[in-house]
Amino acid sequence: KNRCDLQTIGVFLFTRWVGVFLFALLYLAALELYDVLPHGVTAGFFGLSVVVTAVYLTGVQRCIIALRPVRPTICSIYHPDFWSAERIWKVHPIHYLHTFDGTPFKNLLWRLMGVRVGRRVFDDGAHISEPTLTAIGDESVLNYRSKIQCHSQEDGTFKCDRTAVGAGCTIGVGAFVLYGVTMGDGSVLAADSFLMKGEYVPAHARWGGNPAREM
Repeated sequence: KNRCDLQTIGVFLFTRWVGVFLFALLYLAALELYDVLPHGVTAGFFGLSVVVTAVYLTGVQRCIIALRPVRPTICSIYHPDFWSAERIWKVHPIHYLHTFDGTPFKNLLWRLMGVRVGRRVFDDGAHISEPTLTAIGDESVLNYRSKIQCHSQEDGTFKCDRTAVGAGCTIGVGAFVLYGVTMGDGSVLAADSFLMKGEYVPAHARWGGNPAREM
């Protein structure tokens, strides 16, 4: 476990260092071109730095997932499968992804990380901890500070499973969705609700509360 944690620290520091290096290269290139077209270079630098950083961080996350994919499992917290999942959480670029909350670009970045995101999904600030285990249908709404977490730790045991959100669903502000959940098309989870593991929300139903039940 200690060796795995040290590897995770190394991966985090190295990937962030490379990100800073890329940013510095863009900055130096902008300085070289500044005398030629100052206003255009300034705007281009800020726009390009945002795009490059986003694509880089999501690409790093996707590579880490590809090296040791997270699959539905039940194991001890002392098992390497848990440690690899833990690495994904620790290197997760969610804080940077929040830059794109409320824009179509957030969906593109989720797809880069492995989330199966449908068309016209509105994400106003959701957090998805296991991208490759999450599916979101067309025209769904993920509100501010909502969270889809495809795992839990119970009595020293790590449990992980897929979660599927159907088309036209709404996950309310601050709502929490655990693993093994299926939300039928058009269903709604009210704000600040906690949807327990393994729940099935029927199509067009409205659930809420902690634990969430039909309203």
